[in-house]
Amino acid sequence: MEDSRIKILMTTDTLGGVWTYTLELCKILGVYGVEVHLASLGALPSPGQEKEVSSLENVSLYRSDFKLEWMQDCAEDLIEMRKWIYSLYREIQPTLVHFNNFVPLNFNGTPIITVFHSCVQTWWESVKSKSAPAEWENYKQHVKNSLNVSNLVISPSCALLRQAMEIYEFSSKTKVIHNGRELKFSEEINKEKIIFAMGRIWDEAKNLEILSAVAKNLAWPVYIAGDNKDPHTGKELQIENVHFVGQLSSSEVKEYLQRASIFVSPAKYEPFGLSILEAAKAGCALAISNIDTLQELWCGAATFFDPGNKNEIQNKLLQLIDDENKREELAAKAEKRAASYDLQKMGECYMELYKELIYTNQPIRKPSYSL
Repeated sequence: MEDSRIKILMTTDTLGGVWTYTLELCKILGVYGVEVHLASLGALPSPGQEKEVSSLENVSLYRSDFKLEWMQDCAEDLIEMRKWIYSLYREIQPTLVHFNNFVPLNFNGTPIITVFHSCVQTWWESVKSKSAPAEWENYKQHVKNSLNVSNLVISPSCALLRQAMEIYEFSSKTKVIHNGRELKFSEEINKEKIIFAMGRIWDEAKNLEILSAVAKNLAWPVYIAGDNKDPHTGKELQIENVHFVGQLSSSEVKEYLQRASIFVSPAKYEPFGLSILEAAKAGCALAISNIDTLQELWCGAATFFDPGNKNEIQNKLLQLIDDENKREELAAKAEKRAASYDLQKMGECYMELYKELIYTNQPIRKPSYSL
């Protein structure tokens, strides 16, 4: 079978970084002539997302707004979602199924991979330093079933994979493939004396409140891309020396990254960190959390701090603000490291795995669910 005949049924969701990862992967798979049938979950694609998909000639989009497994009152949607995906499988007859969400289905011998991007259980352990409450046990079993029915489970970092294996104790084979991102910036980037960060201020995992708490003591202004409204009252938060710039388009994010001299991520939980990769490619000096995944990916190419220590965050940022040579040195190291998280390399890794699974007739695992 030639690569051009590889036909993949792939899932994605429209609510976060999985969408960006999926579109990048679909783009590079097009170079290999791979036909992708993309089933979207979580919410209907926005006009901007529809436009992104329409630019990819190798992708056919199938839209749904089925709730994801972590959403409230999702049980009925998960049943209907499995039926929908199975009907797509029968219609498309793909050579391989690639899940970017947790879907406990098998397909009569067709190889299945599941990419473990993140989950509630690993989030709780990282953010709350304890296991998720008992009400998440059904969710945990759903995820475990999905992982066990897959021929291969892929993770974007070793640290996340170790955590997933400890929690779910699944028996499928595993592989780490770092995410890749293709971004082109102007060769002459004029950096300004600003600090940039991304995320919702109320997101415990992103931990931007601690950055906001020290902003008033910094000589440079802090710009944050993301929602600053209280989810309970709807009131917009106002913080000294913090400029909330709202939800930005991809081109607007690129503009801020090109301007910013320092990019900060005080995250307590970061399975990979596409925004950090984007900042590195834009020539920002990275100031990021000292957590396992970020140490794995950026050790030697960033300055690290304890995400729970305000004084340490403030001091590390003040040092970078005061030391232009240090900023330039870190920015150069980050940009060099970012080159290793390359879209072409990611595409090569996935193609190698796809062909191995398709051509070696990997035996399918026993289903955890059946329709």
